[in-house]
Amino acid sequence: MHPRVSGQGIFPRYGGGWMHQFGHVYALQQELLDPNANNWFRAVELWHTARQEGVAMNTTHFTAILRQCVQPGVWAQSLQVLQQMKREHIRPDVVGVGCALAACVEGKHFGAVEDVFNSFHKSMQLDSVCHLARIRARQECGDTKGAIEAGKQQQQEQVPFLPYTYTHLLEACNAEDDDVYALELVRSMHAEQWAPSQRAVVALRELGGRHAMIARASVQVLELAGSNSSLPFSASSHAPLQAIGAERP
Repeated sequence: MHPRVSGQGIFPRYGGGWMHQFGHVYALQQELLDPNANNWFRAVELWHTARQEGVAMNTTHFTAILRQCVQPGVWAQSLQVLQQMKREHIRPDVVGVGCALAACVEGKHFGAVEDVFNSFHKSMQLDSVCHLARIRARQECGDTKGAIEAGKQQQQEQVPFLPYTYTHLLEACNAEDDDVYALELVRSMHAEQWAPSQRAVVALRELGGRHAMIARASVQVLELAGSNSSLPFSASSHAPLQAIGAERP
């Protein structure tokens, strides 16, 4: 026998009361935390619905929203999420920060990359993806010397380079004609057996045309490019930022 009023009694009937509310909140959280979700607008919609329902949001929820903002480059929404987390005294994790940085890069909002990077760099150990976003932002906005400086800072902090990081740094070295740092990068790539991307190959060949030492040192690295041309990182230097959240190094 069901209670006369939905939501009252020990066993309220399905469709009302605390059981229905619990099921609704559970479904809401499951959709928000779905690792395969890739719709930033729906993620934001779920966020606002969760707030209306009184669901307590945590770092994992916000990171899930930030991850879905990367590929479309929804930088404004990413910054709003970070601001909301600050208002609620929720500390983002390094994955969430990397997603916000990547969204700003994909959205060509390069100035915000420096602001976000600097604000979190003081309080947490930023990872390879975060540093890559900063290097790429500087390199793509024409600050090639700044990109090289960011790469050297990453090395000083002993944060490993990603294959894509080498692409942007080699392009910056080519633009600045910095054969000394380019040689260091080539030796590091060879030691780690990273095959250069197509863009990195172009930069190496142009540098090698001007500097014999680069030409000699890059022979084995260029051979890696030929034998590993089917590897994912040989296709695009932007792939890691777009794939943040799905699989991080």
